[in-house]
Amino acid sequence: MTETVRVRMLVAYDGTDFRGFAVNEGVRTVAGELQVRLSALCGVPVTLTCAGRTDAGVHGWGQVVSFDAPTDRFDPKRWTASLNKQSGGVVVVRDIAQAAPDFDARFSAKWRRYRYTVLNRPIPDPFLRHTSWWMPAPLDIDAMNDAATRIVGEHDFASFCRRPERADGTPASLVRRILDATWSAVEGEAADGSGDVGGNDPRNGIVRLEITATAFCHQMVRSLVGCMVDVGRGRRTPDDMARTLVAKDRATASQPAPSVGLCLWEVGYD
Repeated sequence: MTETVRVRMLVAYDGTDFRGFAVNEGVRTVAGELQVRLSALCGVPVTLTCAGRTDAGVHGWGQVVSFDAPTDRFDPKRWTASLNKQSGGVVVVRDIAQAAPDFDARFSAKWRRYRYTVLNRPIPDPFLRHTSWWMPAPLDIDAMNDAATRIVGEHDFASFCRRPERADGTPASLVRRILDATWSAVEGEAADGSGDVGGNDPRNGIVRLEITATAFCHQMVRSLVGCMVDVGRGRRTPDDMARTLVAKDRATASQPAPSVGLCLWEVGYD
C-alpha cells in the first residue's frame, strides 16, 4: 500500500471564466483543472476537498484545499512552480504544506471571510470590471452598516439563501452564525484625481463589505449584499433588513448582487 501525506494548499483564482470551484463534468471549474494537474504530479488520481464551494464568477484569494498525495511524490517547491506555470496566473498556488493526517479543508475550518467590492462612481473602470460591481448611484455607507448590524449573530437565513435539495427529501437547515459584517470605503486615489484620500472618504468610489461567519449557504453573501446596497441607495431601510431576515421568505429579499464583486478572502483554522 502506497504511503501518503495529507496536503494543505492555499489557492487564489480569478473566477471570471470558471463555472465555480467544485468539479462539474462538462464545464470548466477551478477544482477540475487543479485535480487534473495534481493527479499528473502525483501519478495517481487526486480528489480535492475545499473550504468553500464558490459559485460561477466568484473569485478566491484565501481558498484552502486538502488532499492526499503519495509521500515519495510530495515536493511543495516543485509543485508550486509547476502549477503556477501551467495556470498562466489565473489559478495561483500561494502555499503548499504537509498537514496533520486528520486535517480537512472544509470540516477543520472555524470561520470563512468573504469580501464584496462595489465600485461606486458615476463612470465605470475597465480595469475593475472583473472584480467589482459598478454602482453609479451614490451609496450611504452608514445606512449599509446599520443594516449589517441586523444580521450579525445566529439566524435562519432562509430569506437570503437557496435551500439545497437533500437526497432524502428532508429540508436542509439554513441557520448560520455571522461573526462580523462591516462596510468601509477603501483607501486610494480620489475619483477626481486630487490624490490619496483616507479610508473613510467616499471620493475614492470603492466600498467593500467584509463578512465573516462560521459557514455560509448558497448565494447568501450575494443576497445580503443586494439588500444592503438597496439600503445604501435609499430603496430600503435598515429596519427592512431585519424584517426580511425574520420573514424567512426569499421573495422578500432584493435581487442578489452580481458574482463579479465577491471573493473568498480568508479561512480560519485552529
